[in-house]
Amino acid sequence: MNRAVIAVADQVILQELRSRLDQSEMQVEVAFIAESTTELPSAVLTHKPSVVFVHDQLGPGLVSQVVRDLTLRNPALAVIVITASPSVASYGAALEAGARGILSYPFGLEDLDQRMAAVLEWGQTVRRVITDQQSAALAENRGGRVLTVTGAKGGVGATVVASHLAWDVATQQRDLRVCLVDLDIEKGDVPSFLDVSHRVSVAELAKISDDLSPRAVADTVVVHTSGLHLLLAPVEIRDTEAVTPEAIRRIVAQLRGSYHVVIIDAGAAVTTTQAAAVETADITLQLVTADVPALRAARRQVTFWESLAVTNPDGVHVVVNRFDRSSEIQQDTIDQLVLGRRSEILIPDLGRGLERAGNSRTPAEVRNQAWWKSLRAIAQEVGLVRPTTKPGKPARTDDSPPGPAKSGGSQKKSLTGAGRRAKAESGQVALETVALVPAALGVLVLCLQLVLLGLAFVWSGVAGDDAARAASLGQDPAAAVRKAVPAGFDGRVVSSTGQRVVVRVSSPLLIGHGVAREVNVDVEHTTVREPR
Repeated sequence: MNRAVIAVADQVILQELRSRLDQSEMQVEVAFIAESTTELPSAVLTHKPSVVFVHDQLGPGLVSQVVRDLTLRNPALAVIVITASPSVASYGAALEAGARGILSYPFGLEDLDQRMAAVLEWGQTVRRVITDQQSAALAENRGGRVLTVTGAKGGVGATVVASHLAWDVATQQRDLRVCLVDLDIEKGDVPSFLDVSHRVSVAELAKISDDLSPRAVADTVVVHTSGLHLLLAPVEIRDTEAVTPEAIRRIVAQLRGSYHVVIIDAGAAVTTTQAAAVETADITLQLVTADVPALRAARRQVTFWESLAVTNPDGVHVVVNRFDRSSEIQQDTIDQLVLGRRSEILIPDLGRGLERAGNSRTPAEVRNQAWWKSLRAIAQEVGLVRPTTKPGKPARTDDSPPGPAKSGGSQKKSLTGAGRRAKAESGQVALETVALVPAALGVLVLCLQLVLLGLAFVWSGVAGDDAARAASLGQDPAAAVRKAVPAGFDGRVVSSTGQRVVVRVSSPLLIGHGVAREVNVDVEHTTVREPR
């Protein structure tokens, strides 16, 4: 219903105007009646009406000046000037002051309805244009980016991914202010994955959400040793009642202006607080696993959000966690079952790779680089960070996870377990590799020598047969041997008598100077003289 403020001191005109408004089809509610020009501005400021009726004889100030001030402060305010002596001059003065119309006394119901319909439509149009412009300006300067991480159901790893993703962004992007918000109000478990203790929570901010300030946020967040800021869930169950959807919207809006990146762990259950977090986020990350219960729950969760009008499937980014190439359900099936847009990044199943980090509450204990590569790829895919790898810069080759940037020479890199052993034994491995090279070359030379010796035995047999045949036919056996033996091998006839022929084939010897350079293979064949 439209609200109106009437500024008329004449009681006769006032009563007739109220009577006509009660009979009008425009459904106007009279919020306040001002009897002077001094009361009118405060009444408009307090009641925020859609239309103002002003009598041109209202005092003690000038009506034209009051109308001009009201329309300048509120461009969408429709002002109608009431006059008992309509004339061209009065119309011109009213329009010049900023009024949207003139109503002549005595009032006609039809004339009043027409004036009201015109000015109310004009006011709605102006307010819509102003709202659109403000929304566009807010979108251009809205501050940090907000990502809400949810799980399709419990146990899919939403809290782990949200905690480690926020920790990695905070440690790798030192120029960004990052805040992790635990909005799984009843079962918030971020302190189980990040070693931190707290006494204040998001409930304290929710209680003063009507008067939030950057100072209040700074007094409530907990700063982790990595530089990550944490706004955690309430410790006492009774404090959860203070966390309302309206408070969540105001808190997220304040965090957006104070941080570059805000990551919200909203849990798996569809609640009013989760719906508010999904509604205020730039994008929602939905964690699923490659099994039918999780995929069915993910589909049902997006359907609930859509029915609550907080988001649509286009705003949901589905990420598959613990993916295994040998799983029965693969990517094509996942695409058919989920409603959101599936990410191309598949977080692999690390088995017990996260166990040590979970037990120690230290993300740095995750040594598998596949985990960090997946999280960084997701952060870039959803627009949390920009790629930081420079062309030509060598990639990290060690298995240690990323850590906070070190400044000065006083801080030392912490190495534990396998990391220290790998660093200590790196020189030993290099020396062993160098020592193995001569041995490998010796084995290679020996193998080649055995091959050559075998070939010498083969060709000696062939040359002996040819020499014996030539001697039987009365031909030169030496010529037959030279013809049979290939280049590189030395073949000759050692002796040739009437009954036998001895052939020698020499194989090259692959050793250094000062020793014999060949191995001889002798073959003896008996010859039989063929009759002529």
